[in-house]
Amino acid sequence: MTSTETKLPRTSRYTGYRLWEKAAPYVFVSPFFILFAIFGAFPIVYSLYISFHDWQGLRPGEFIGLQNYRLMLGDPQFHKAMLNTFVVGLGYVPIMILLALGFATILTRKIRFQGVYRLAYFLPVITSLVVVGIVFSFLFGSPYTPLAPLFAALGFQGASMLSNPALIKPAIVLMSLWRWTGYNMMIMLAGLQTIPEELYDAGKIDGTSGIQAFRHITVPLMSRVIAFSAILSTIGTFNLFDEVYMLVGRTGGVGEAGLVTGLLIYRTAFQSYRFGYAASIAYAVAVVIVALSLLQMLVSERTVSE
Repeated sequence: MTSTETKLPRTSRYTGYRLWEKAAPYVFVSPFFILFAIFGAFPIVYSLYISFHDWQGLRPGEFIGLQNYRLMLGDPQFHKAMLNTFVVGLGYVPIMILLALGFATILTRKIRFQGVYRLAYFLPVITSLVVVGIVFSFLFGSPYTPLAPLFAALGFQGASMLSNPALIKPAIVLMSLWRWTGYNMMIMLAGLQTIPEELYDAGKIDGTSGIQAFRHITVPLMSRVIAFSAILSTIGTFNLFDEVYMLVGRTGGVGEAGLVTGLLIYRTAFQSYRFGYAASIAYAVAVVIVALSLLQMLVSERTVSE
C-alpha cells in the first residue's frame, strides 16, 4: 500500500469532521426553526390567507376579497372593542410604567430584605391565572367582598364593580396592574443597573436633590428602556384575553363594557365560527399595534436626542 493510499481515508475523515463542525450549530438550532415554521410562521401566513375568505373551518372557504375588512370597518362591535381596548390601555400602561420605574428605583438601593421585596413584586407574574381570576372575581364581583363598604361609601349601586358598566374597565385595569407591574419592574431594574453611579455622585456634589436626579439623570438614561416596556405593555393590552375572560366571561360583561379586541377575536372565531372575519380583525389589530409601537419608538428617540 502506497503512502498516498494511506492518506486518503484521513483526508476524508478530516473533511467530514470539518463539514460537521460547520453544520453542527445549524443542526442544533434547527428544532426551534422547525417548530416556529409549523406553529408560528405557517399560522401567521395562513391567517392572512383566510382573512380574504368566508371560512367556517369545516368546508373550503370561498374567496371574498376585502369583504371581511369592509365589514369590519362598519361593525359596531369592532368599534366598541377597539375603544374599550384603548381606554384600558390608557388607564393601564402609563400608571404601570410609573409604578414599575418607581419600585425599581427604590429596590436598587441597599435596603433590608431587598430580595424578598423583589420576589414579592414578581410573584403575581408567575401566579396561576385561574387563582388570580377567582380572587379578583370575588373582590370585584361578589356581594360578600370585603370591598363592599368601599363601593357603598362611593355611592355605587349593588356593591360590585362587575355589575356596573362604568367600573368594569377600571376592574380590568386594576387586575392588569397587579399582575404585570412586577414584570416591568424587573425590566426597569435591569436598565437602572446600567446607569453609572458616578453620575449620581456628581449630582450630589452639585447639590442635586433625589427628585432632580431622578428627573434629569434616571429618566433620560432610561428612556429607551421605558419605551421598550411601554411597547411590550401596549402589545399586551391589545392581546388581553385571560384577565378579561376570568373577570367578565366571554360576553364582555354588562353592556359589553369589557369587550376588548382579544375577546372579540375569540368570540368571532370560536362562537360564531367566522374564522375569516376573525383573522381580518386580528390583522387590523396587528396593524394598530405596529403603528403605536413605531410612534412610541419615535417619541423615545426624539426624547433621547433632546
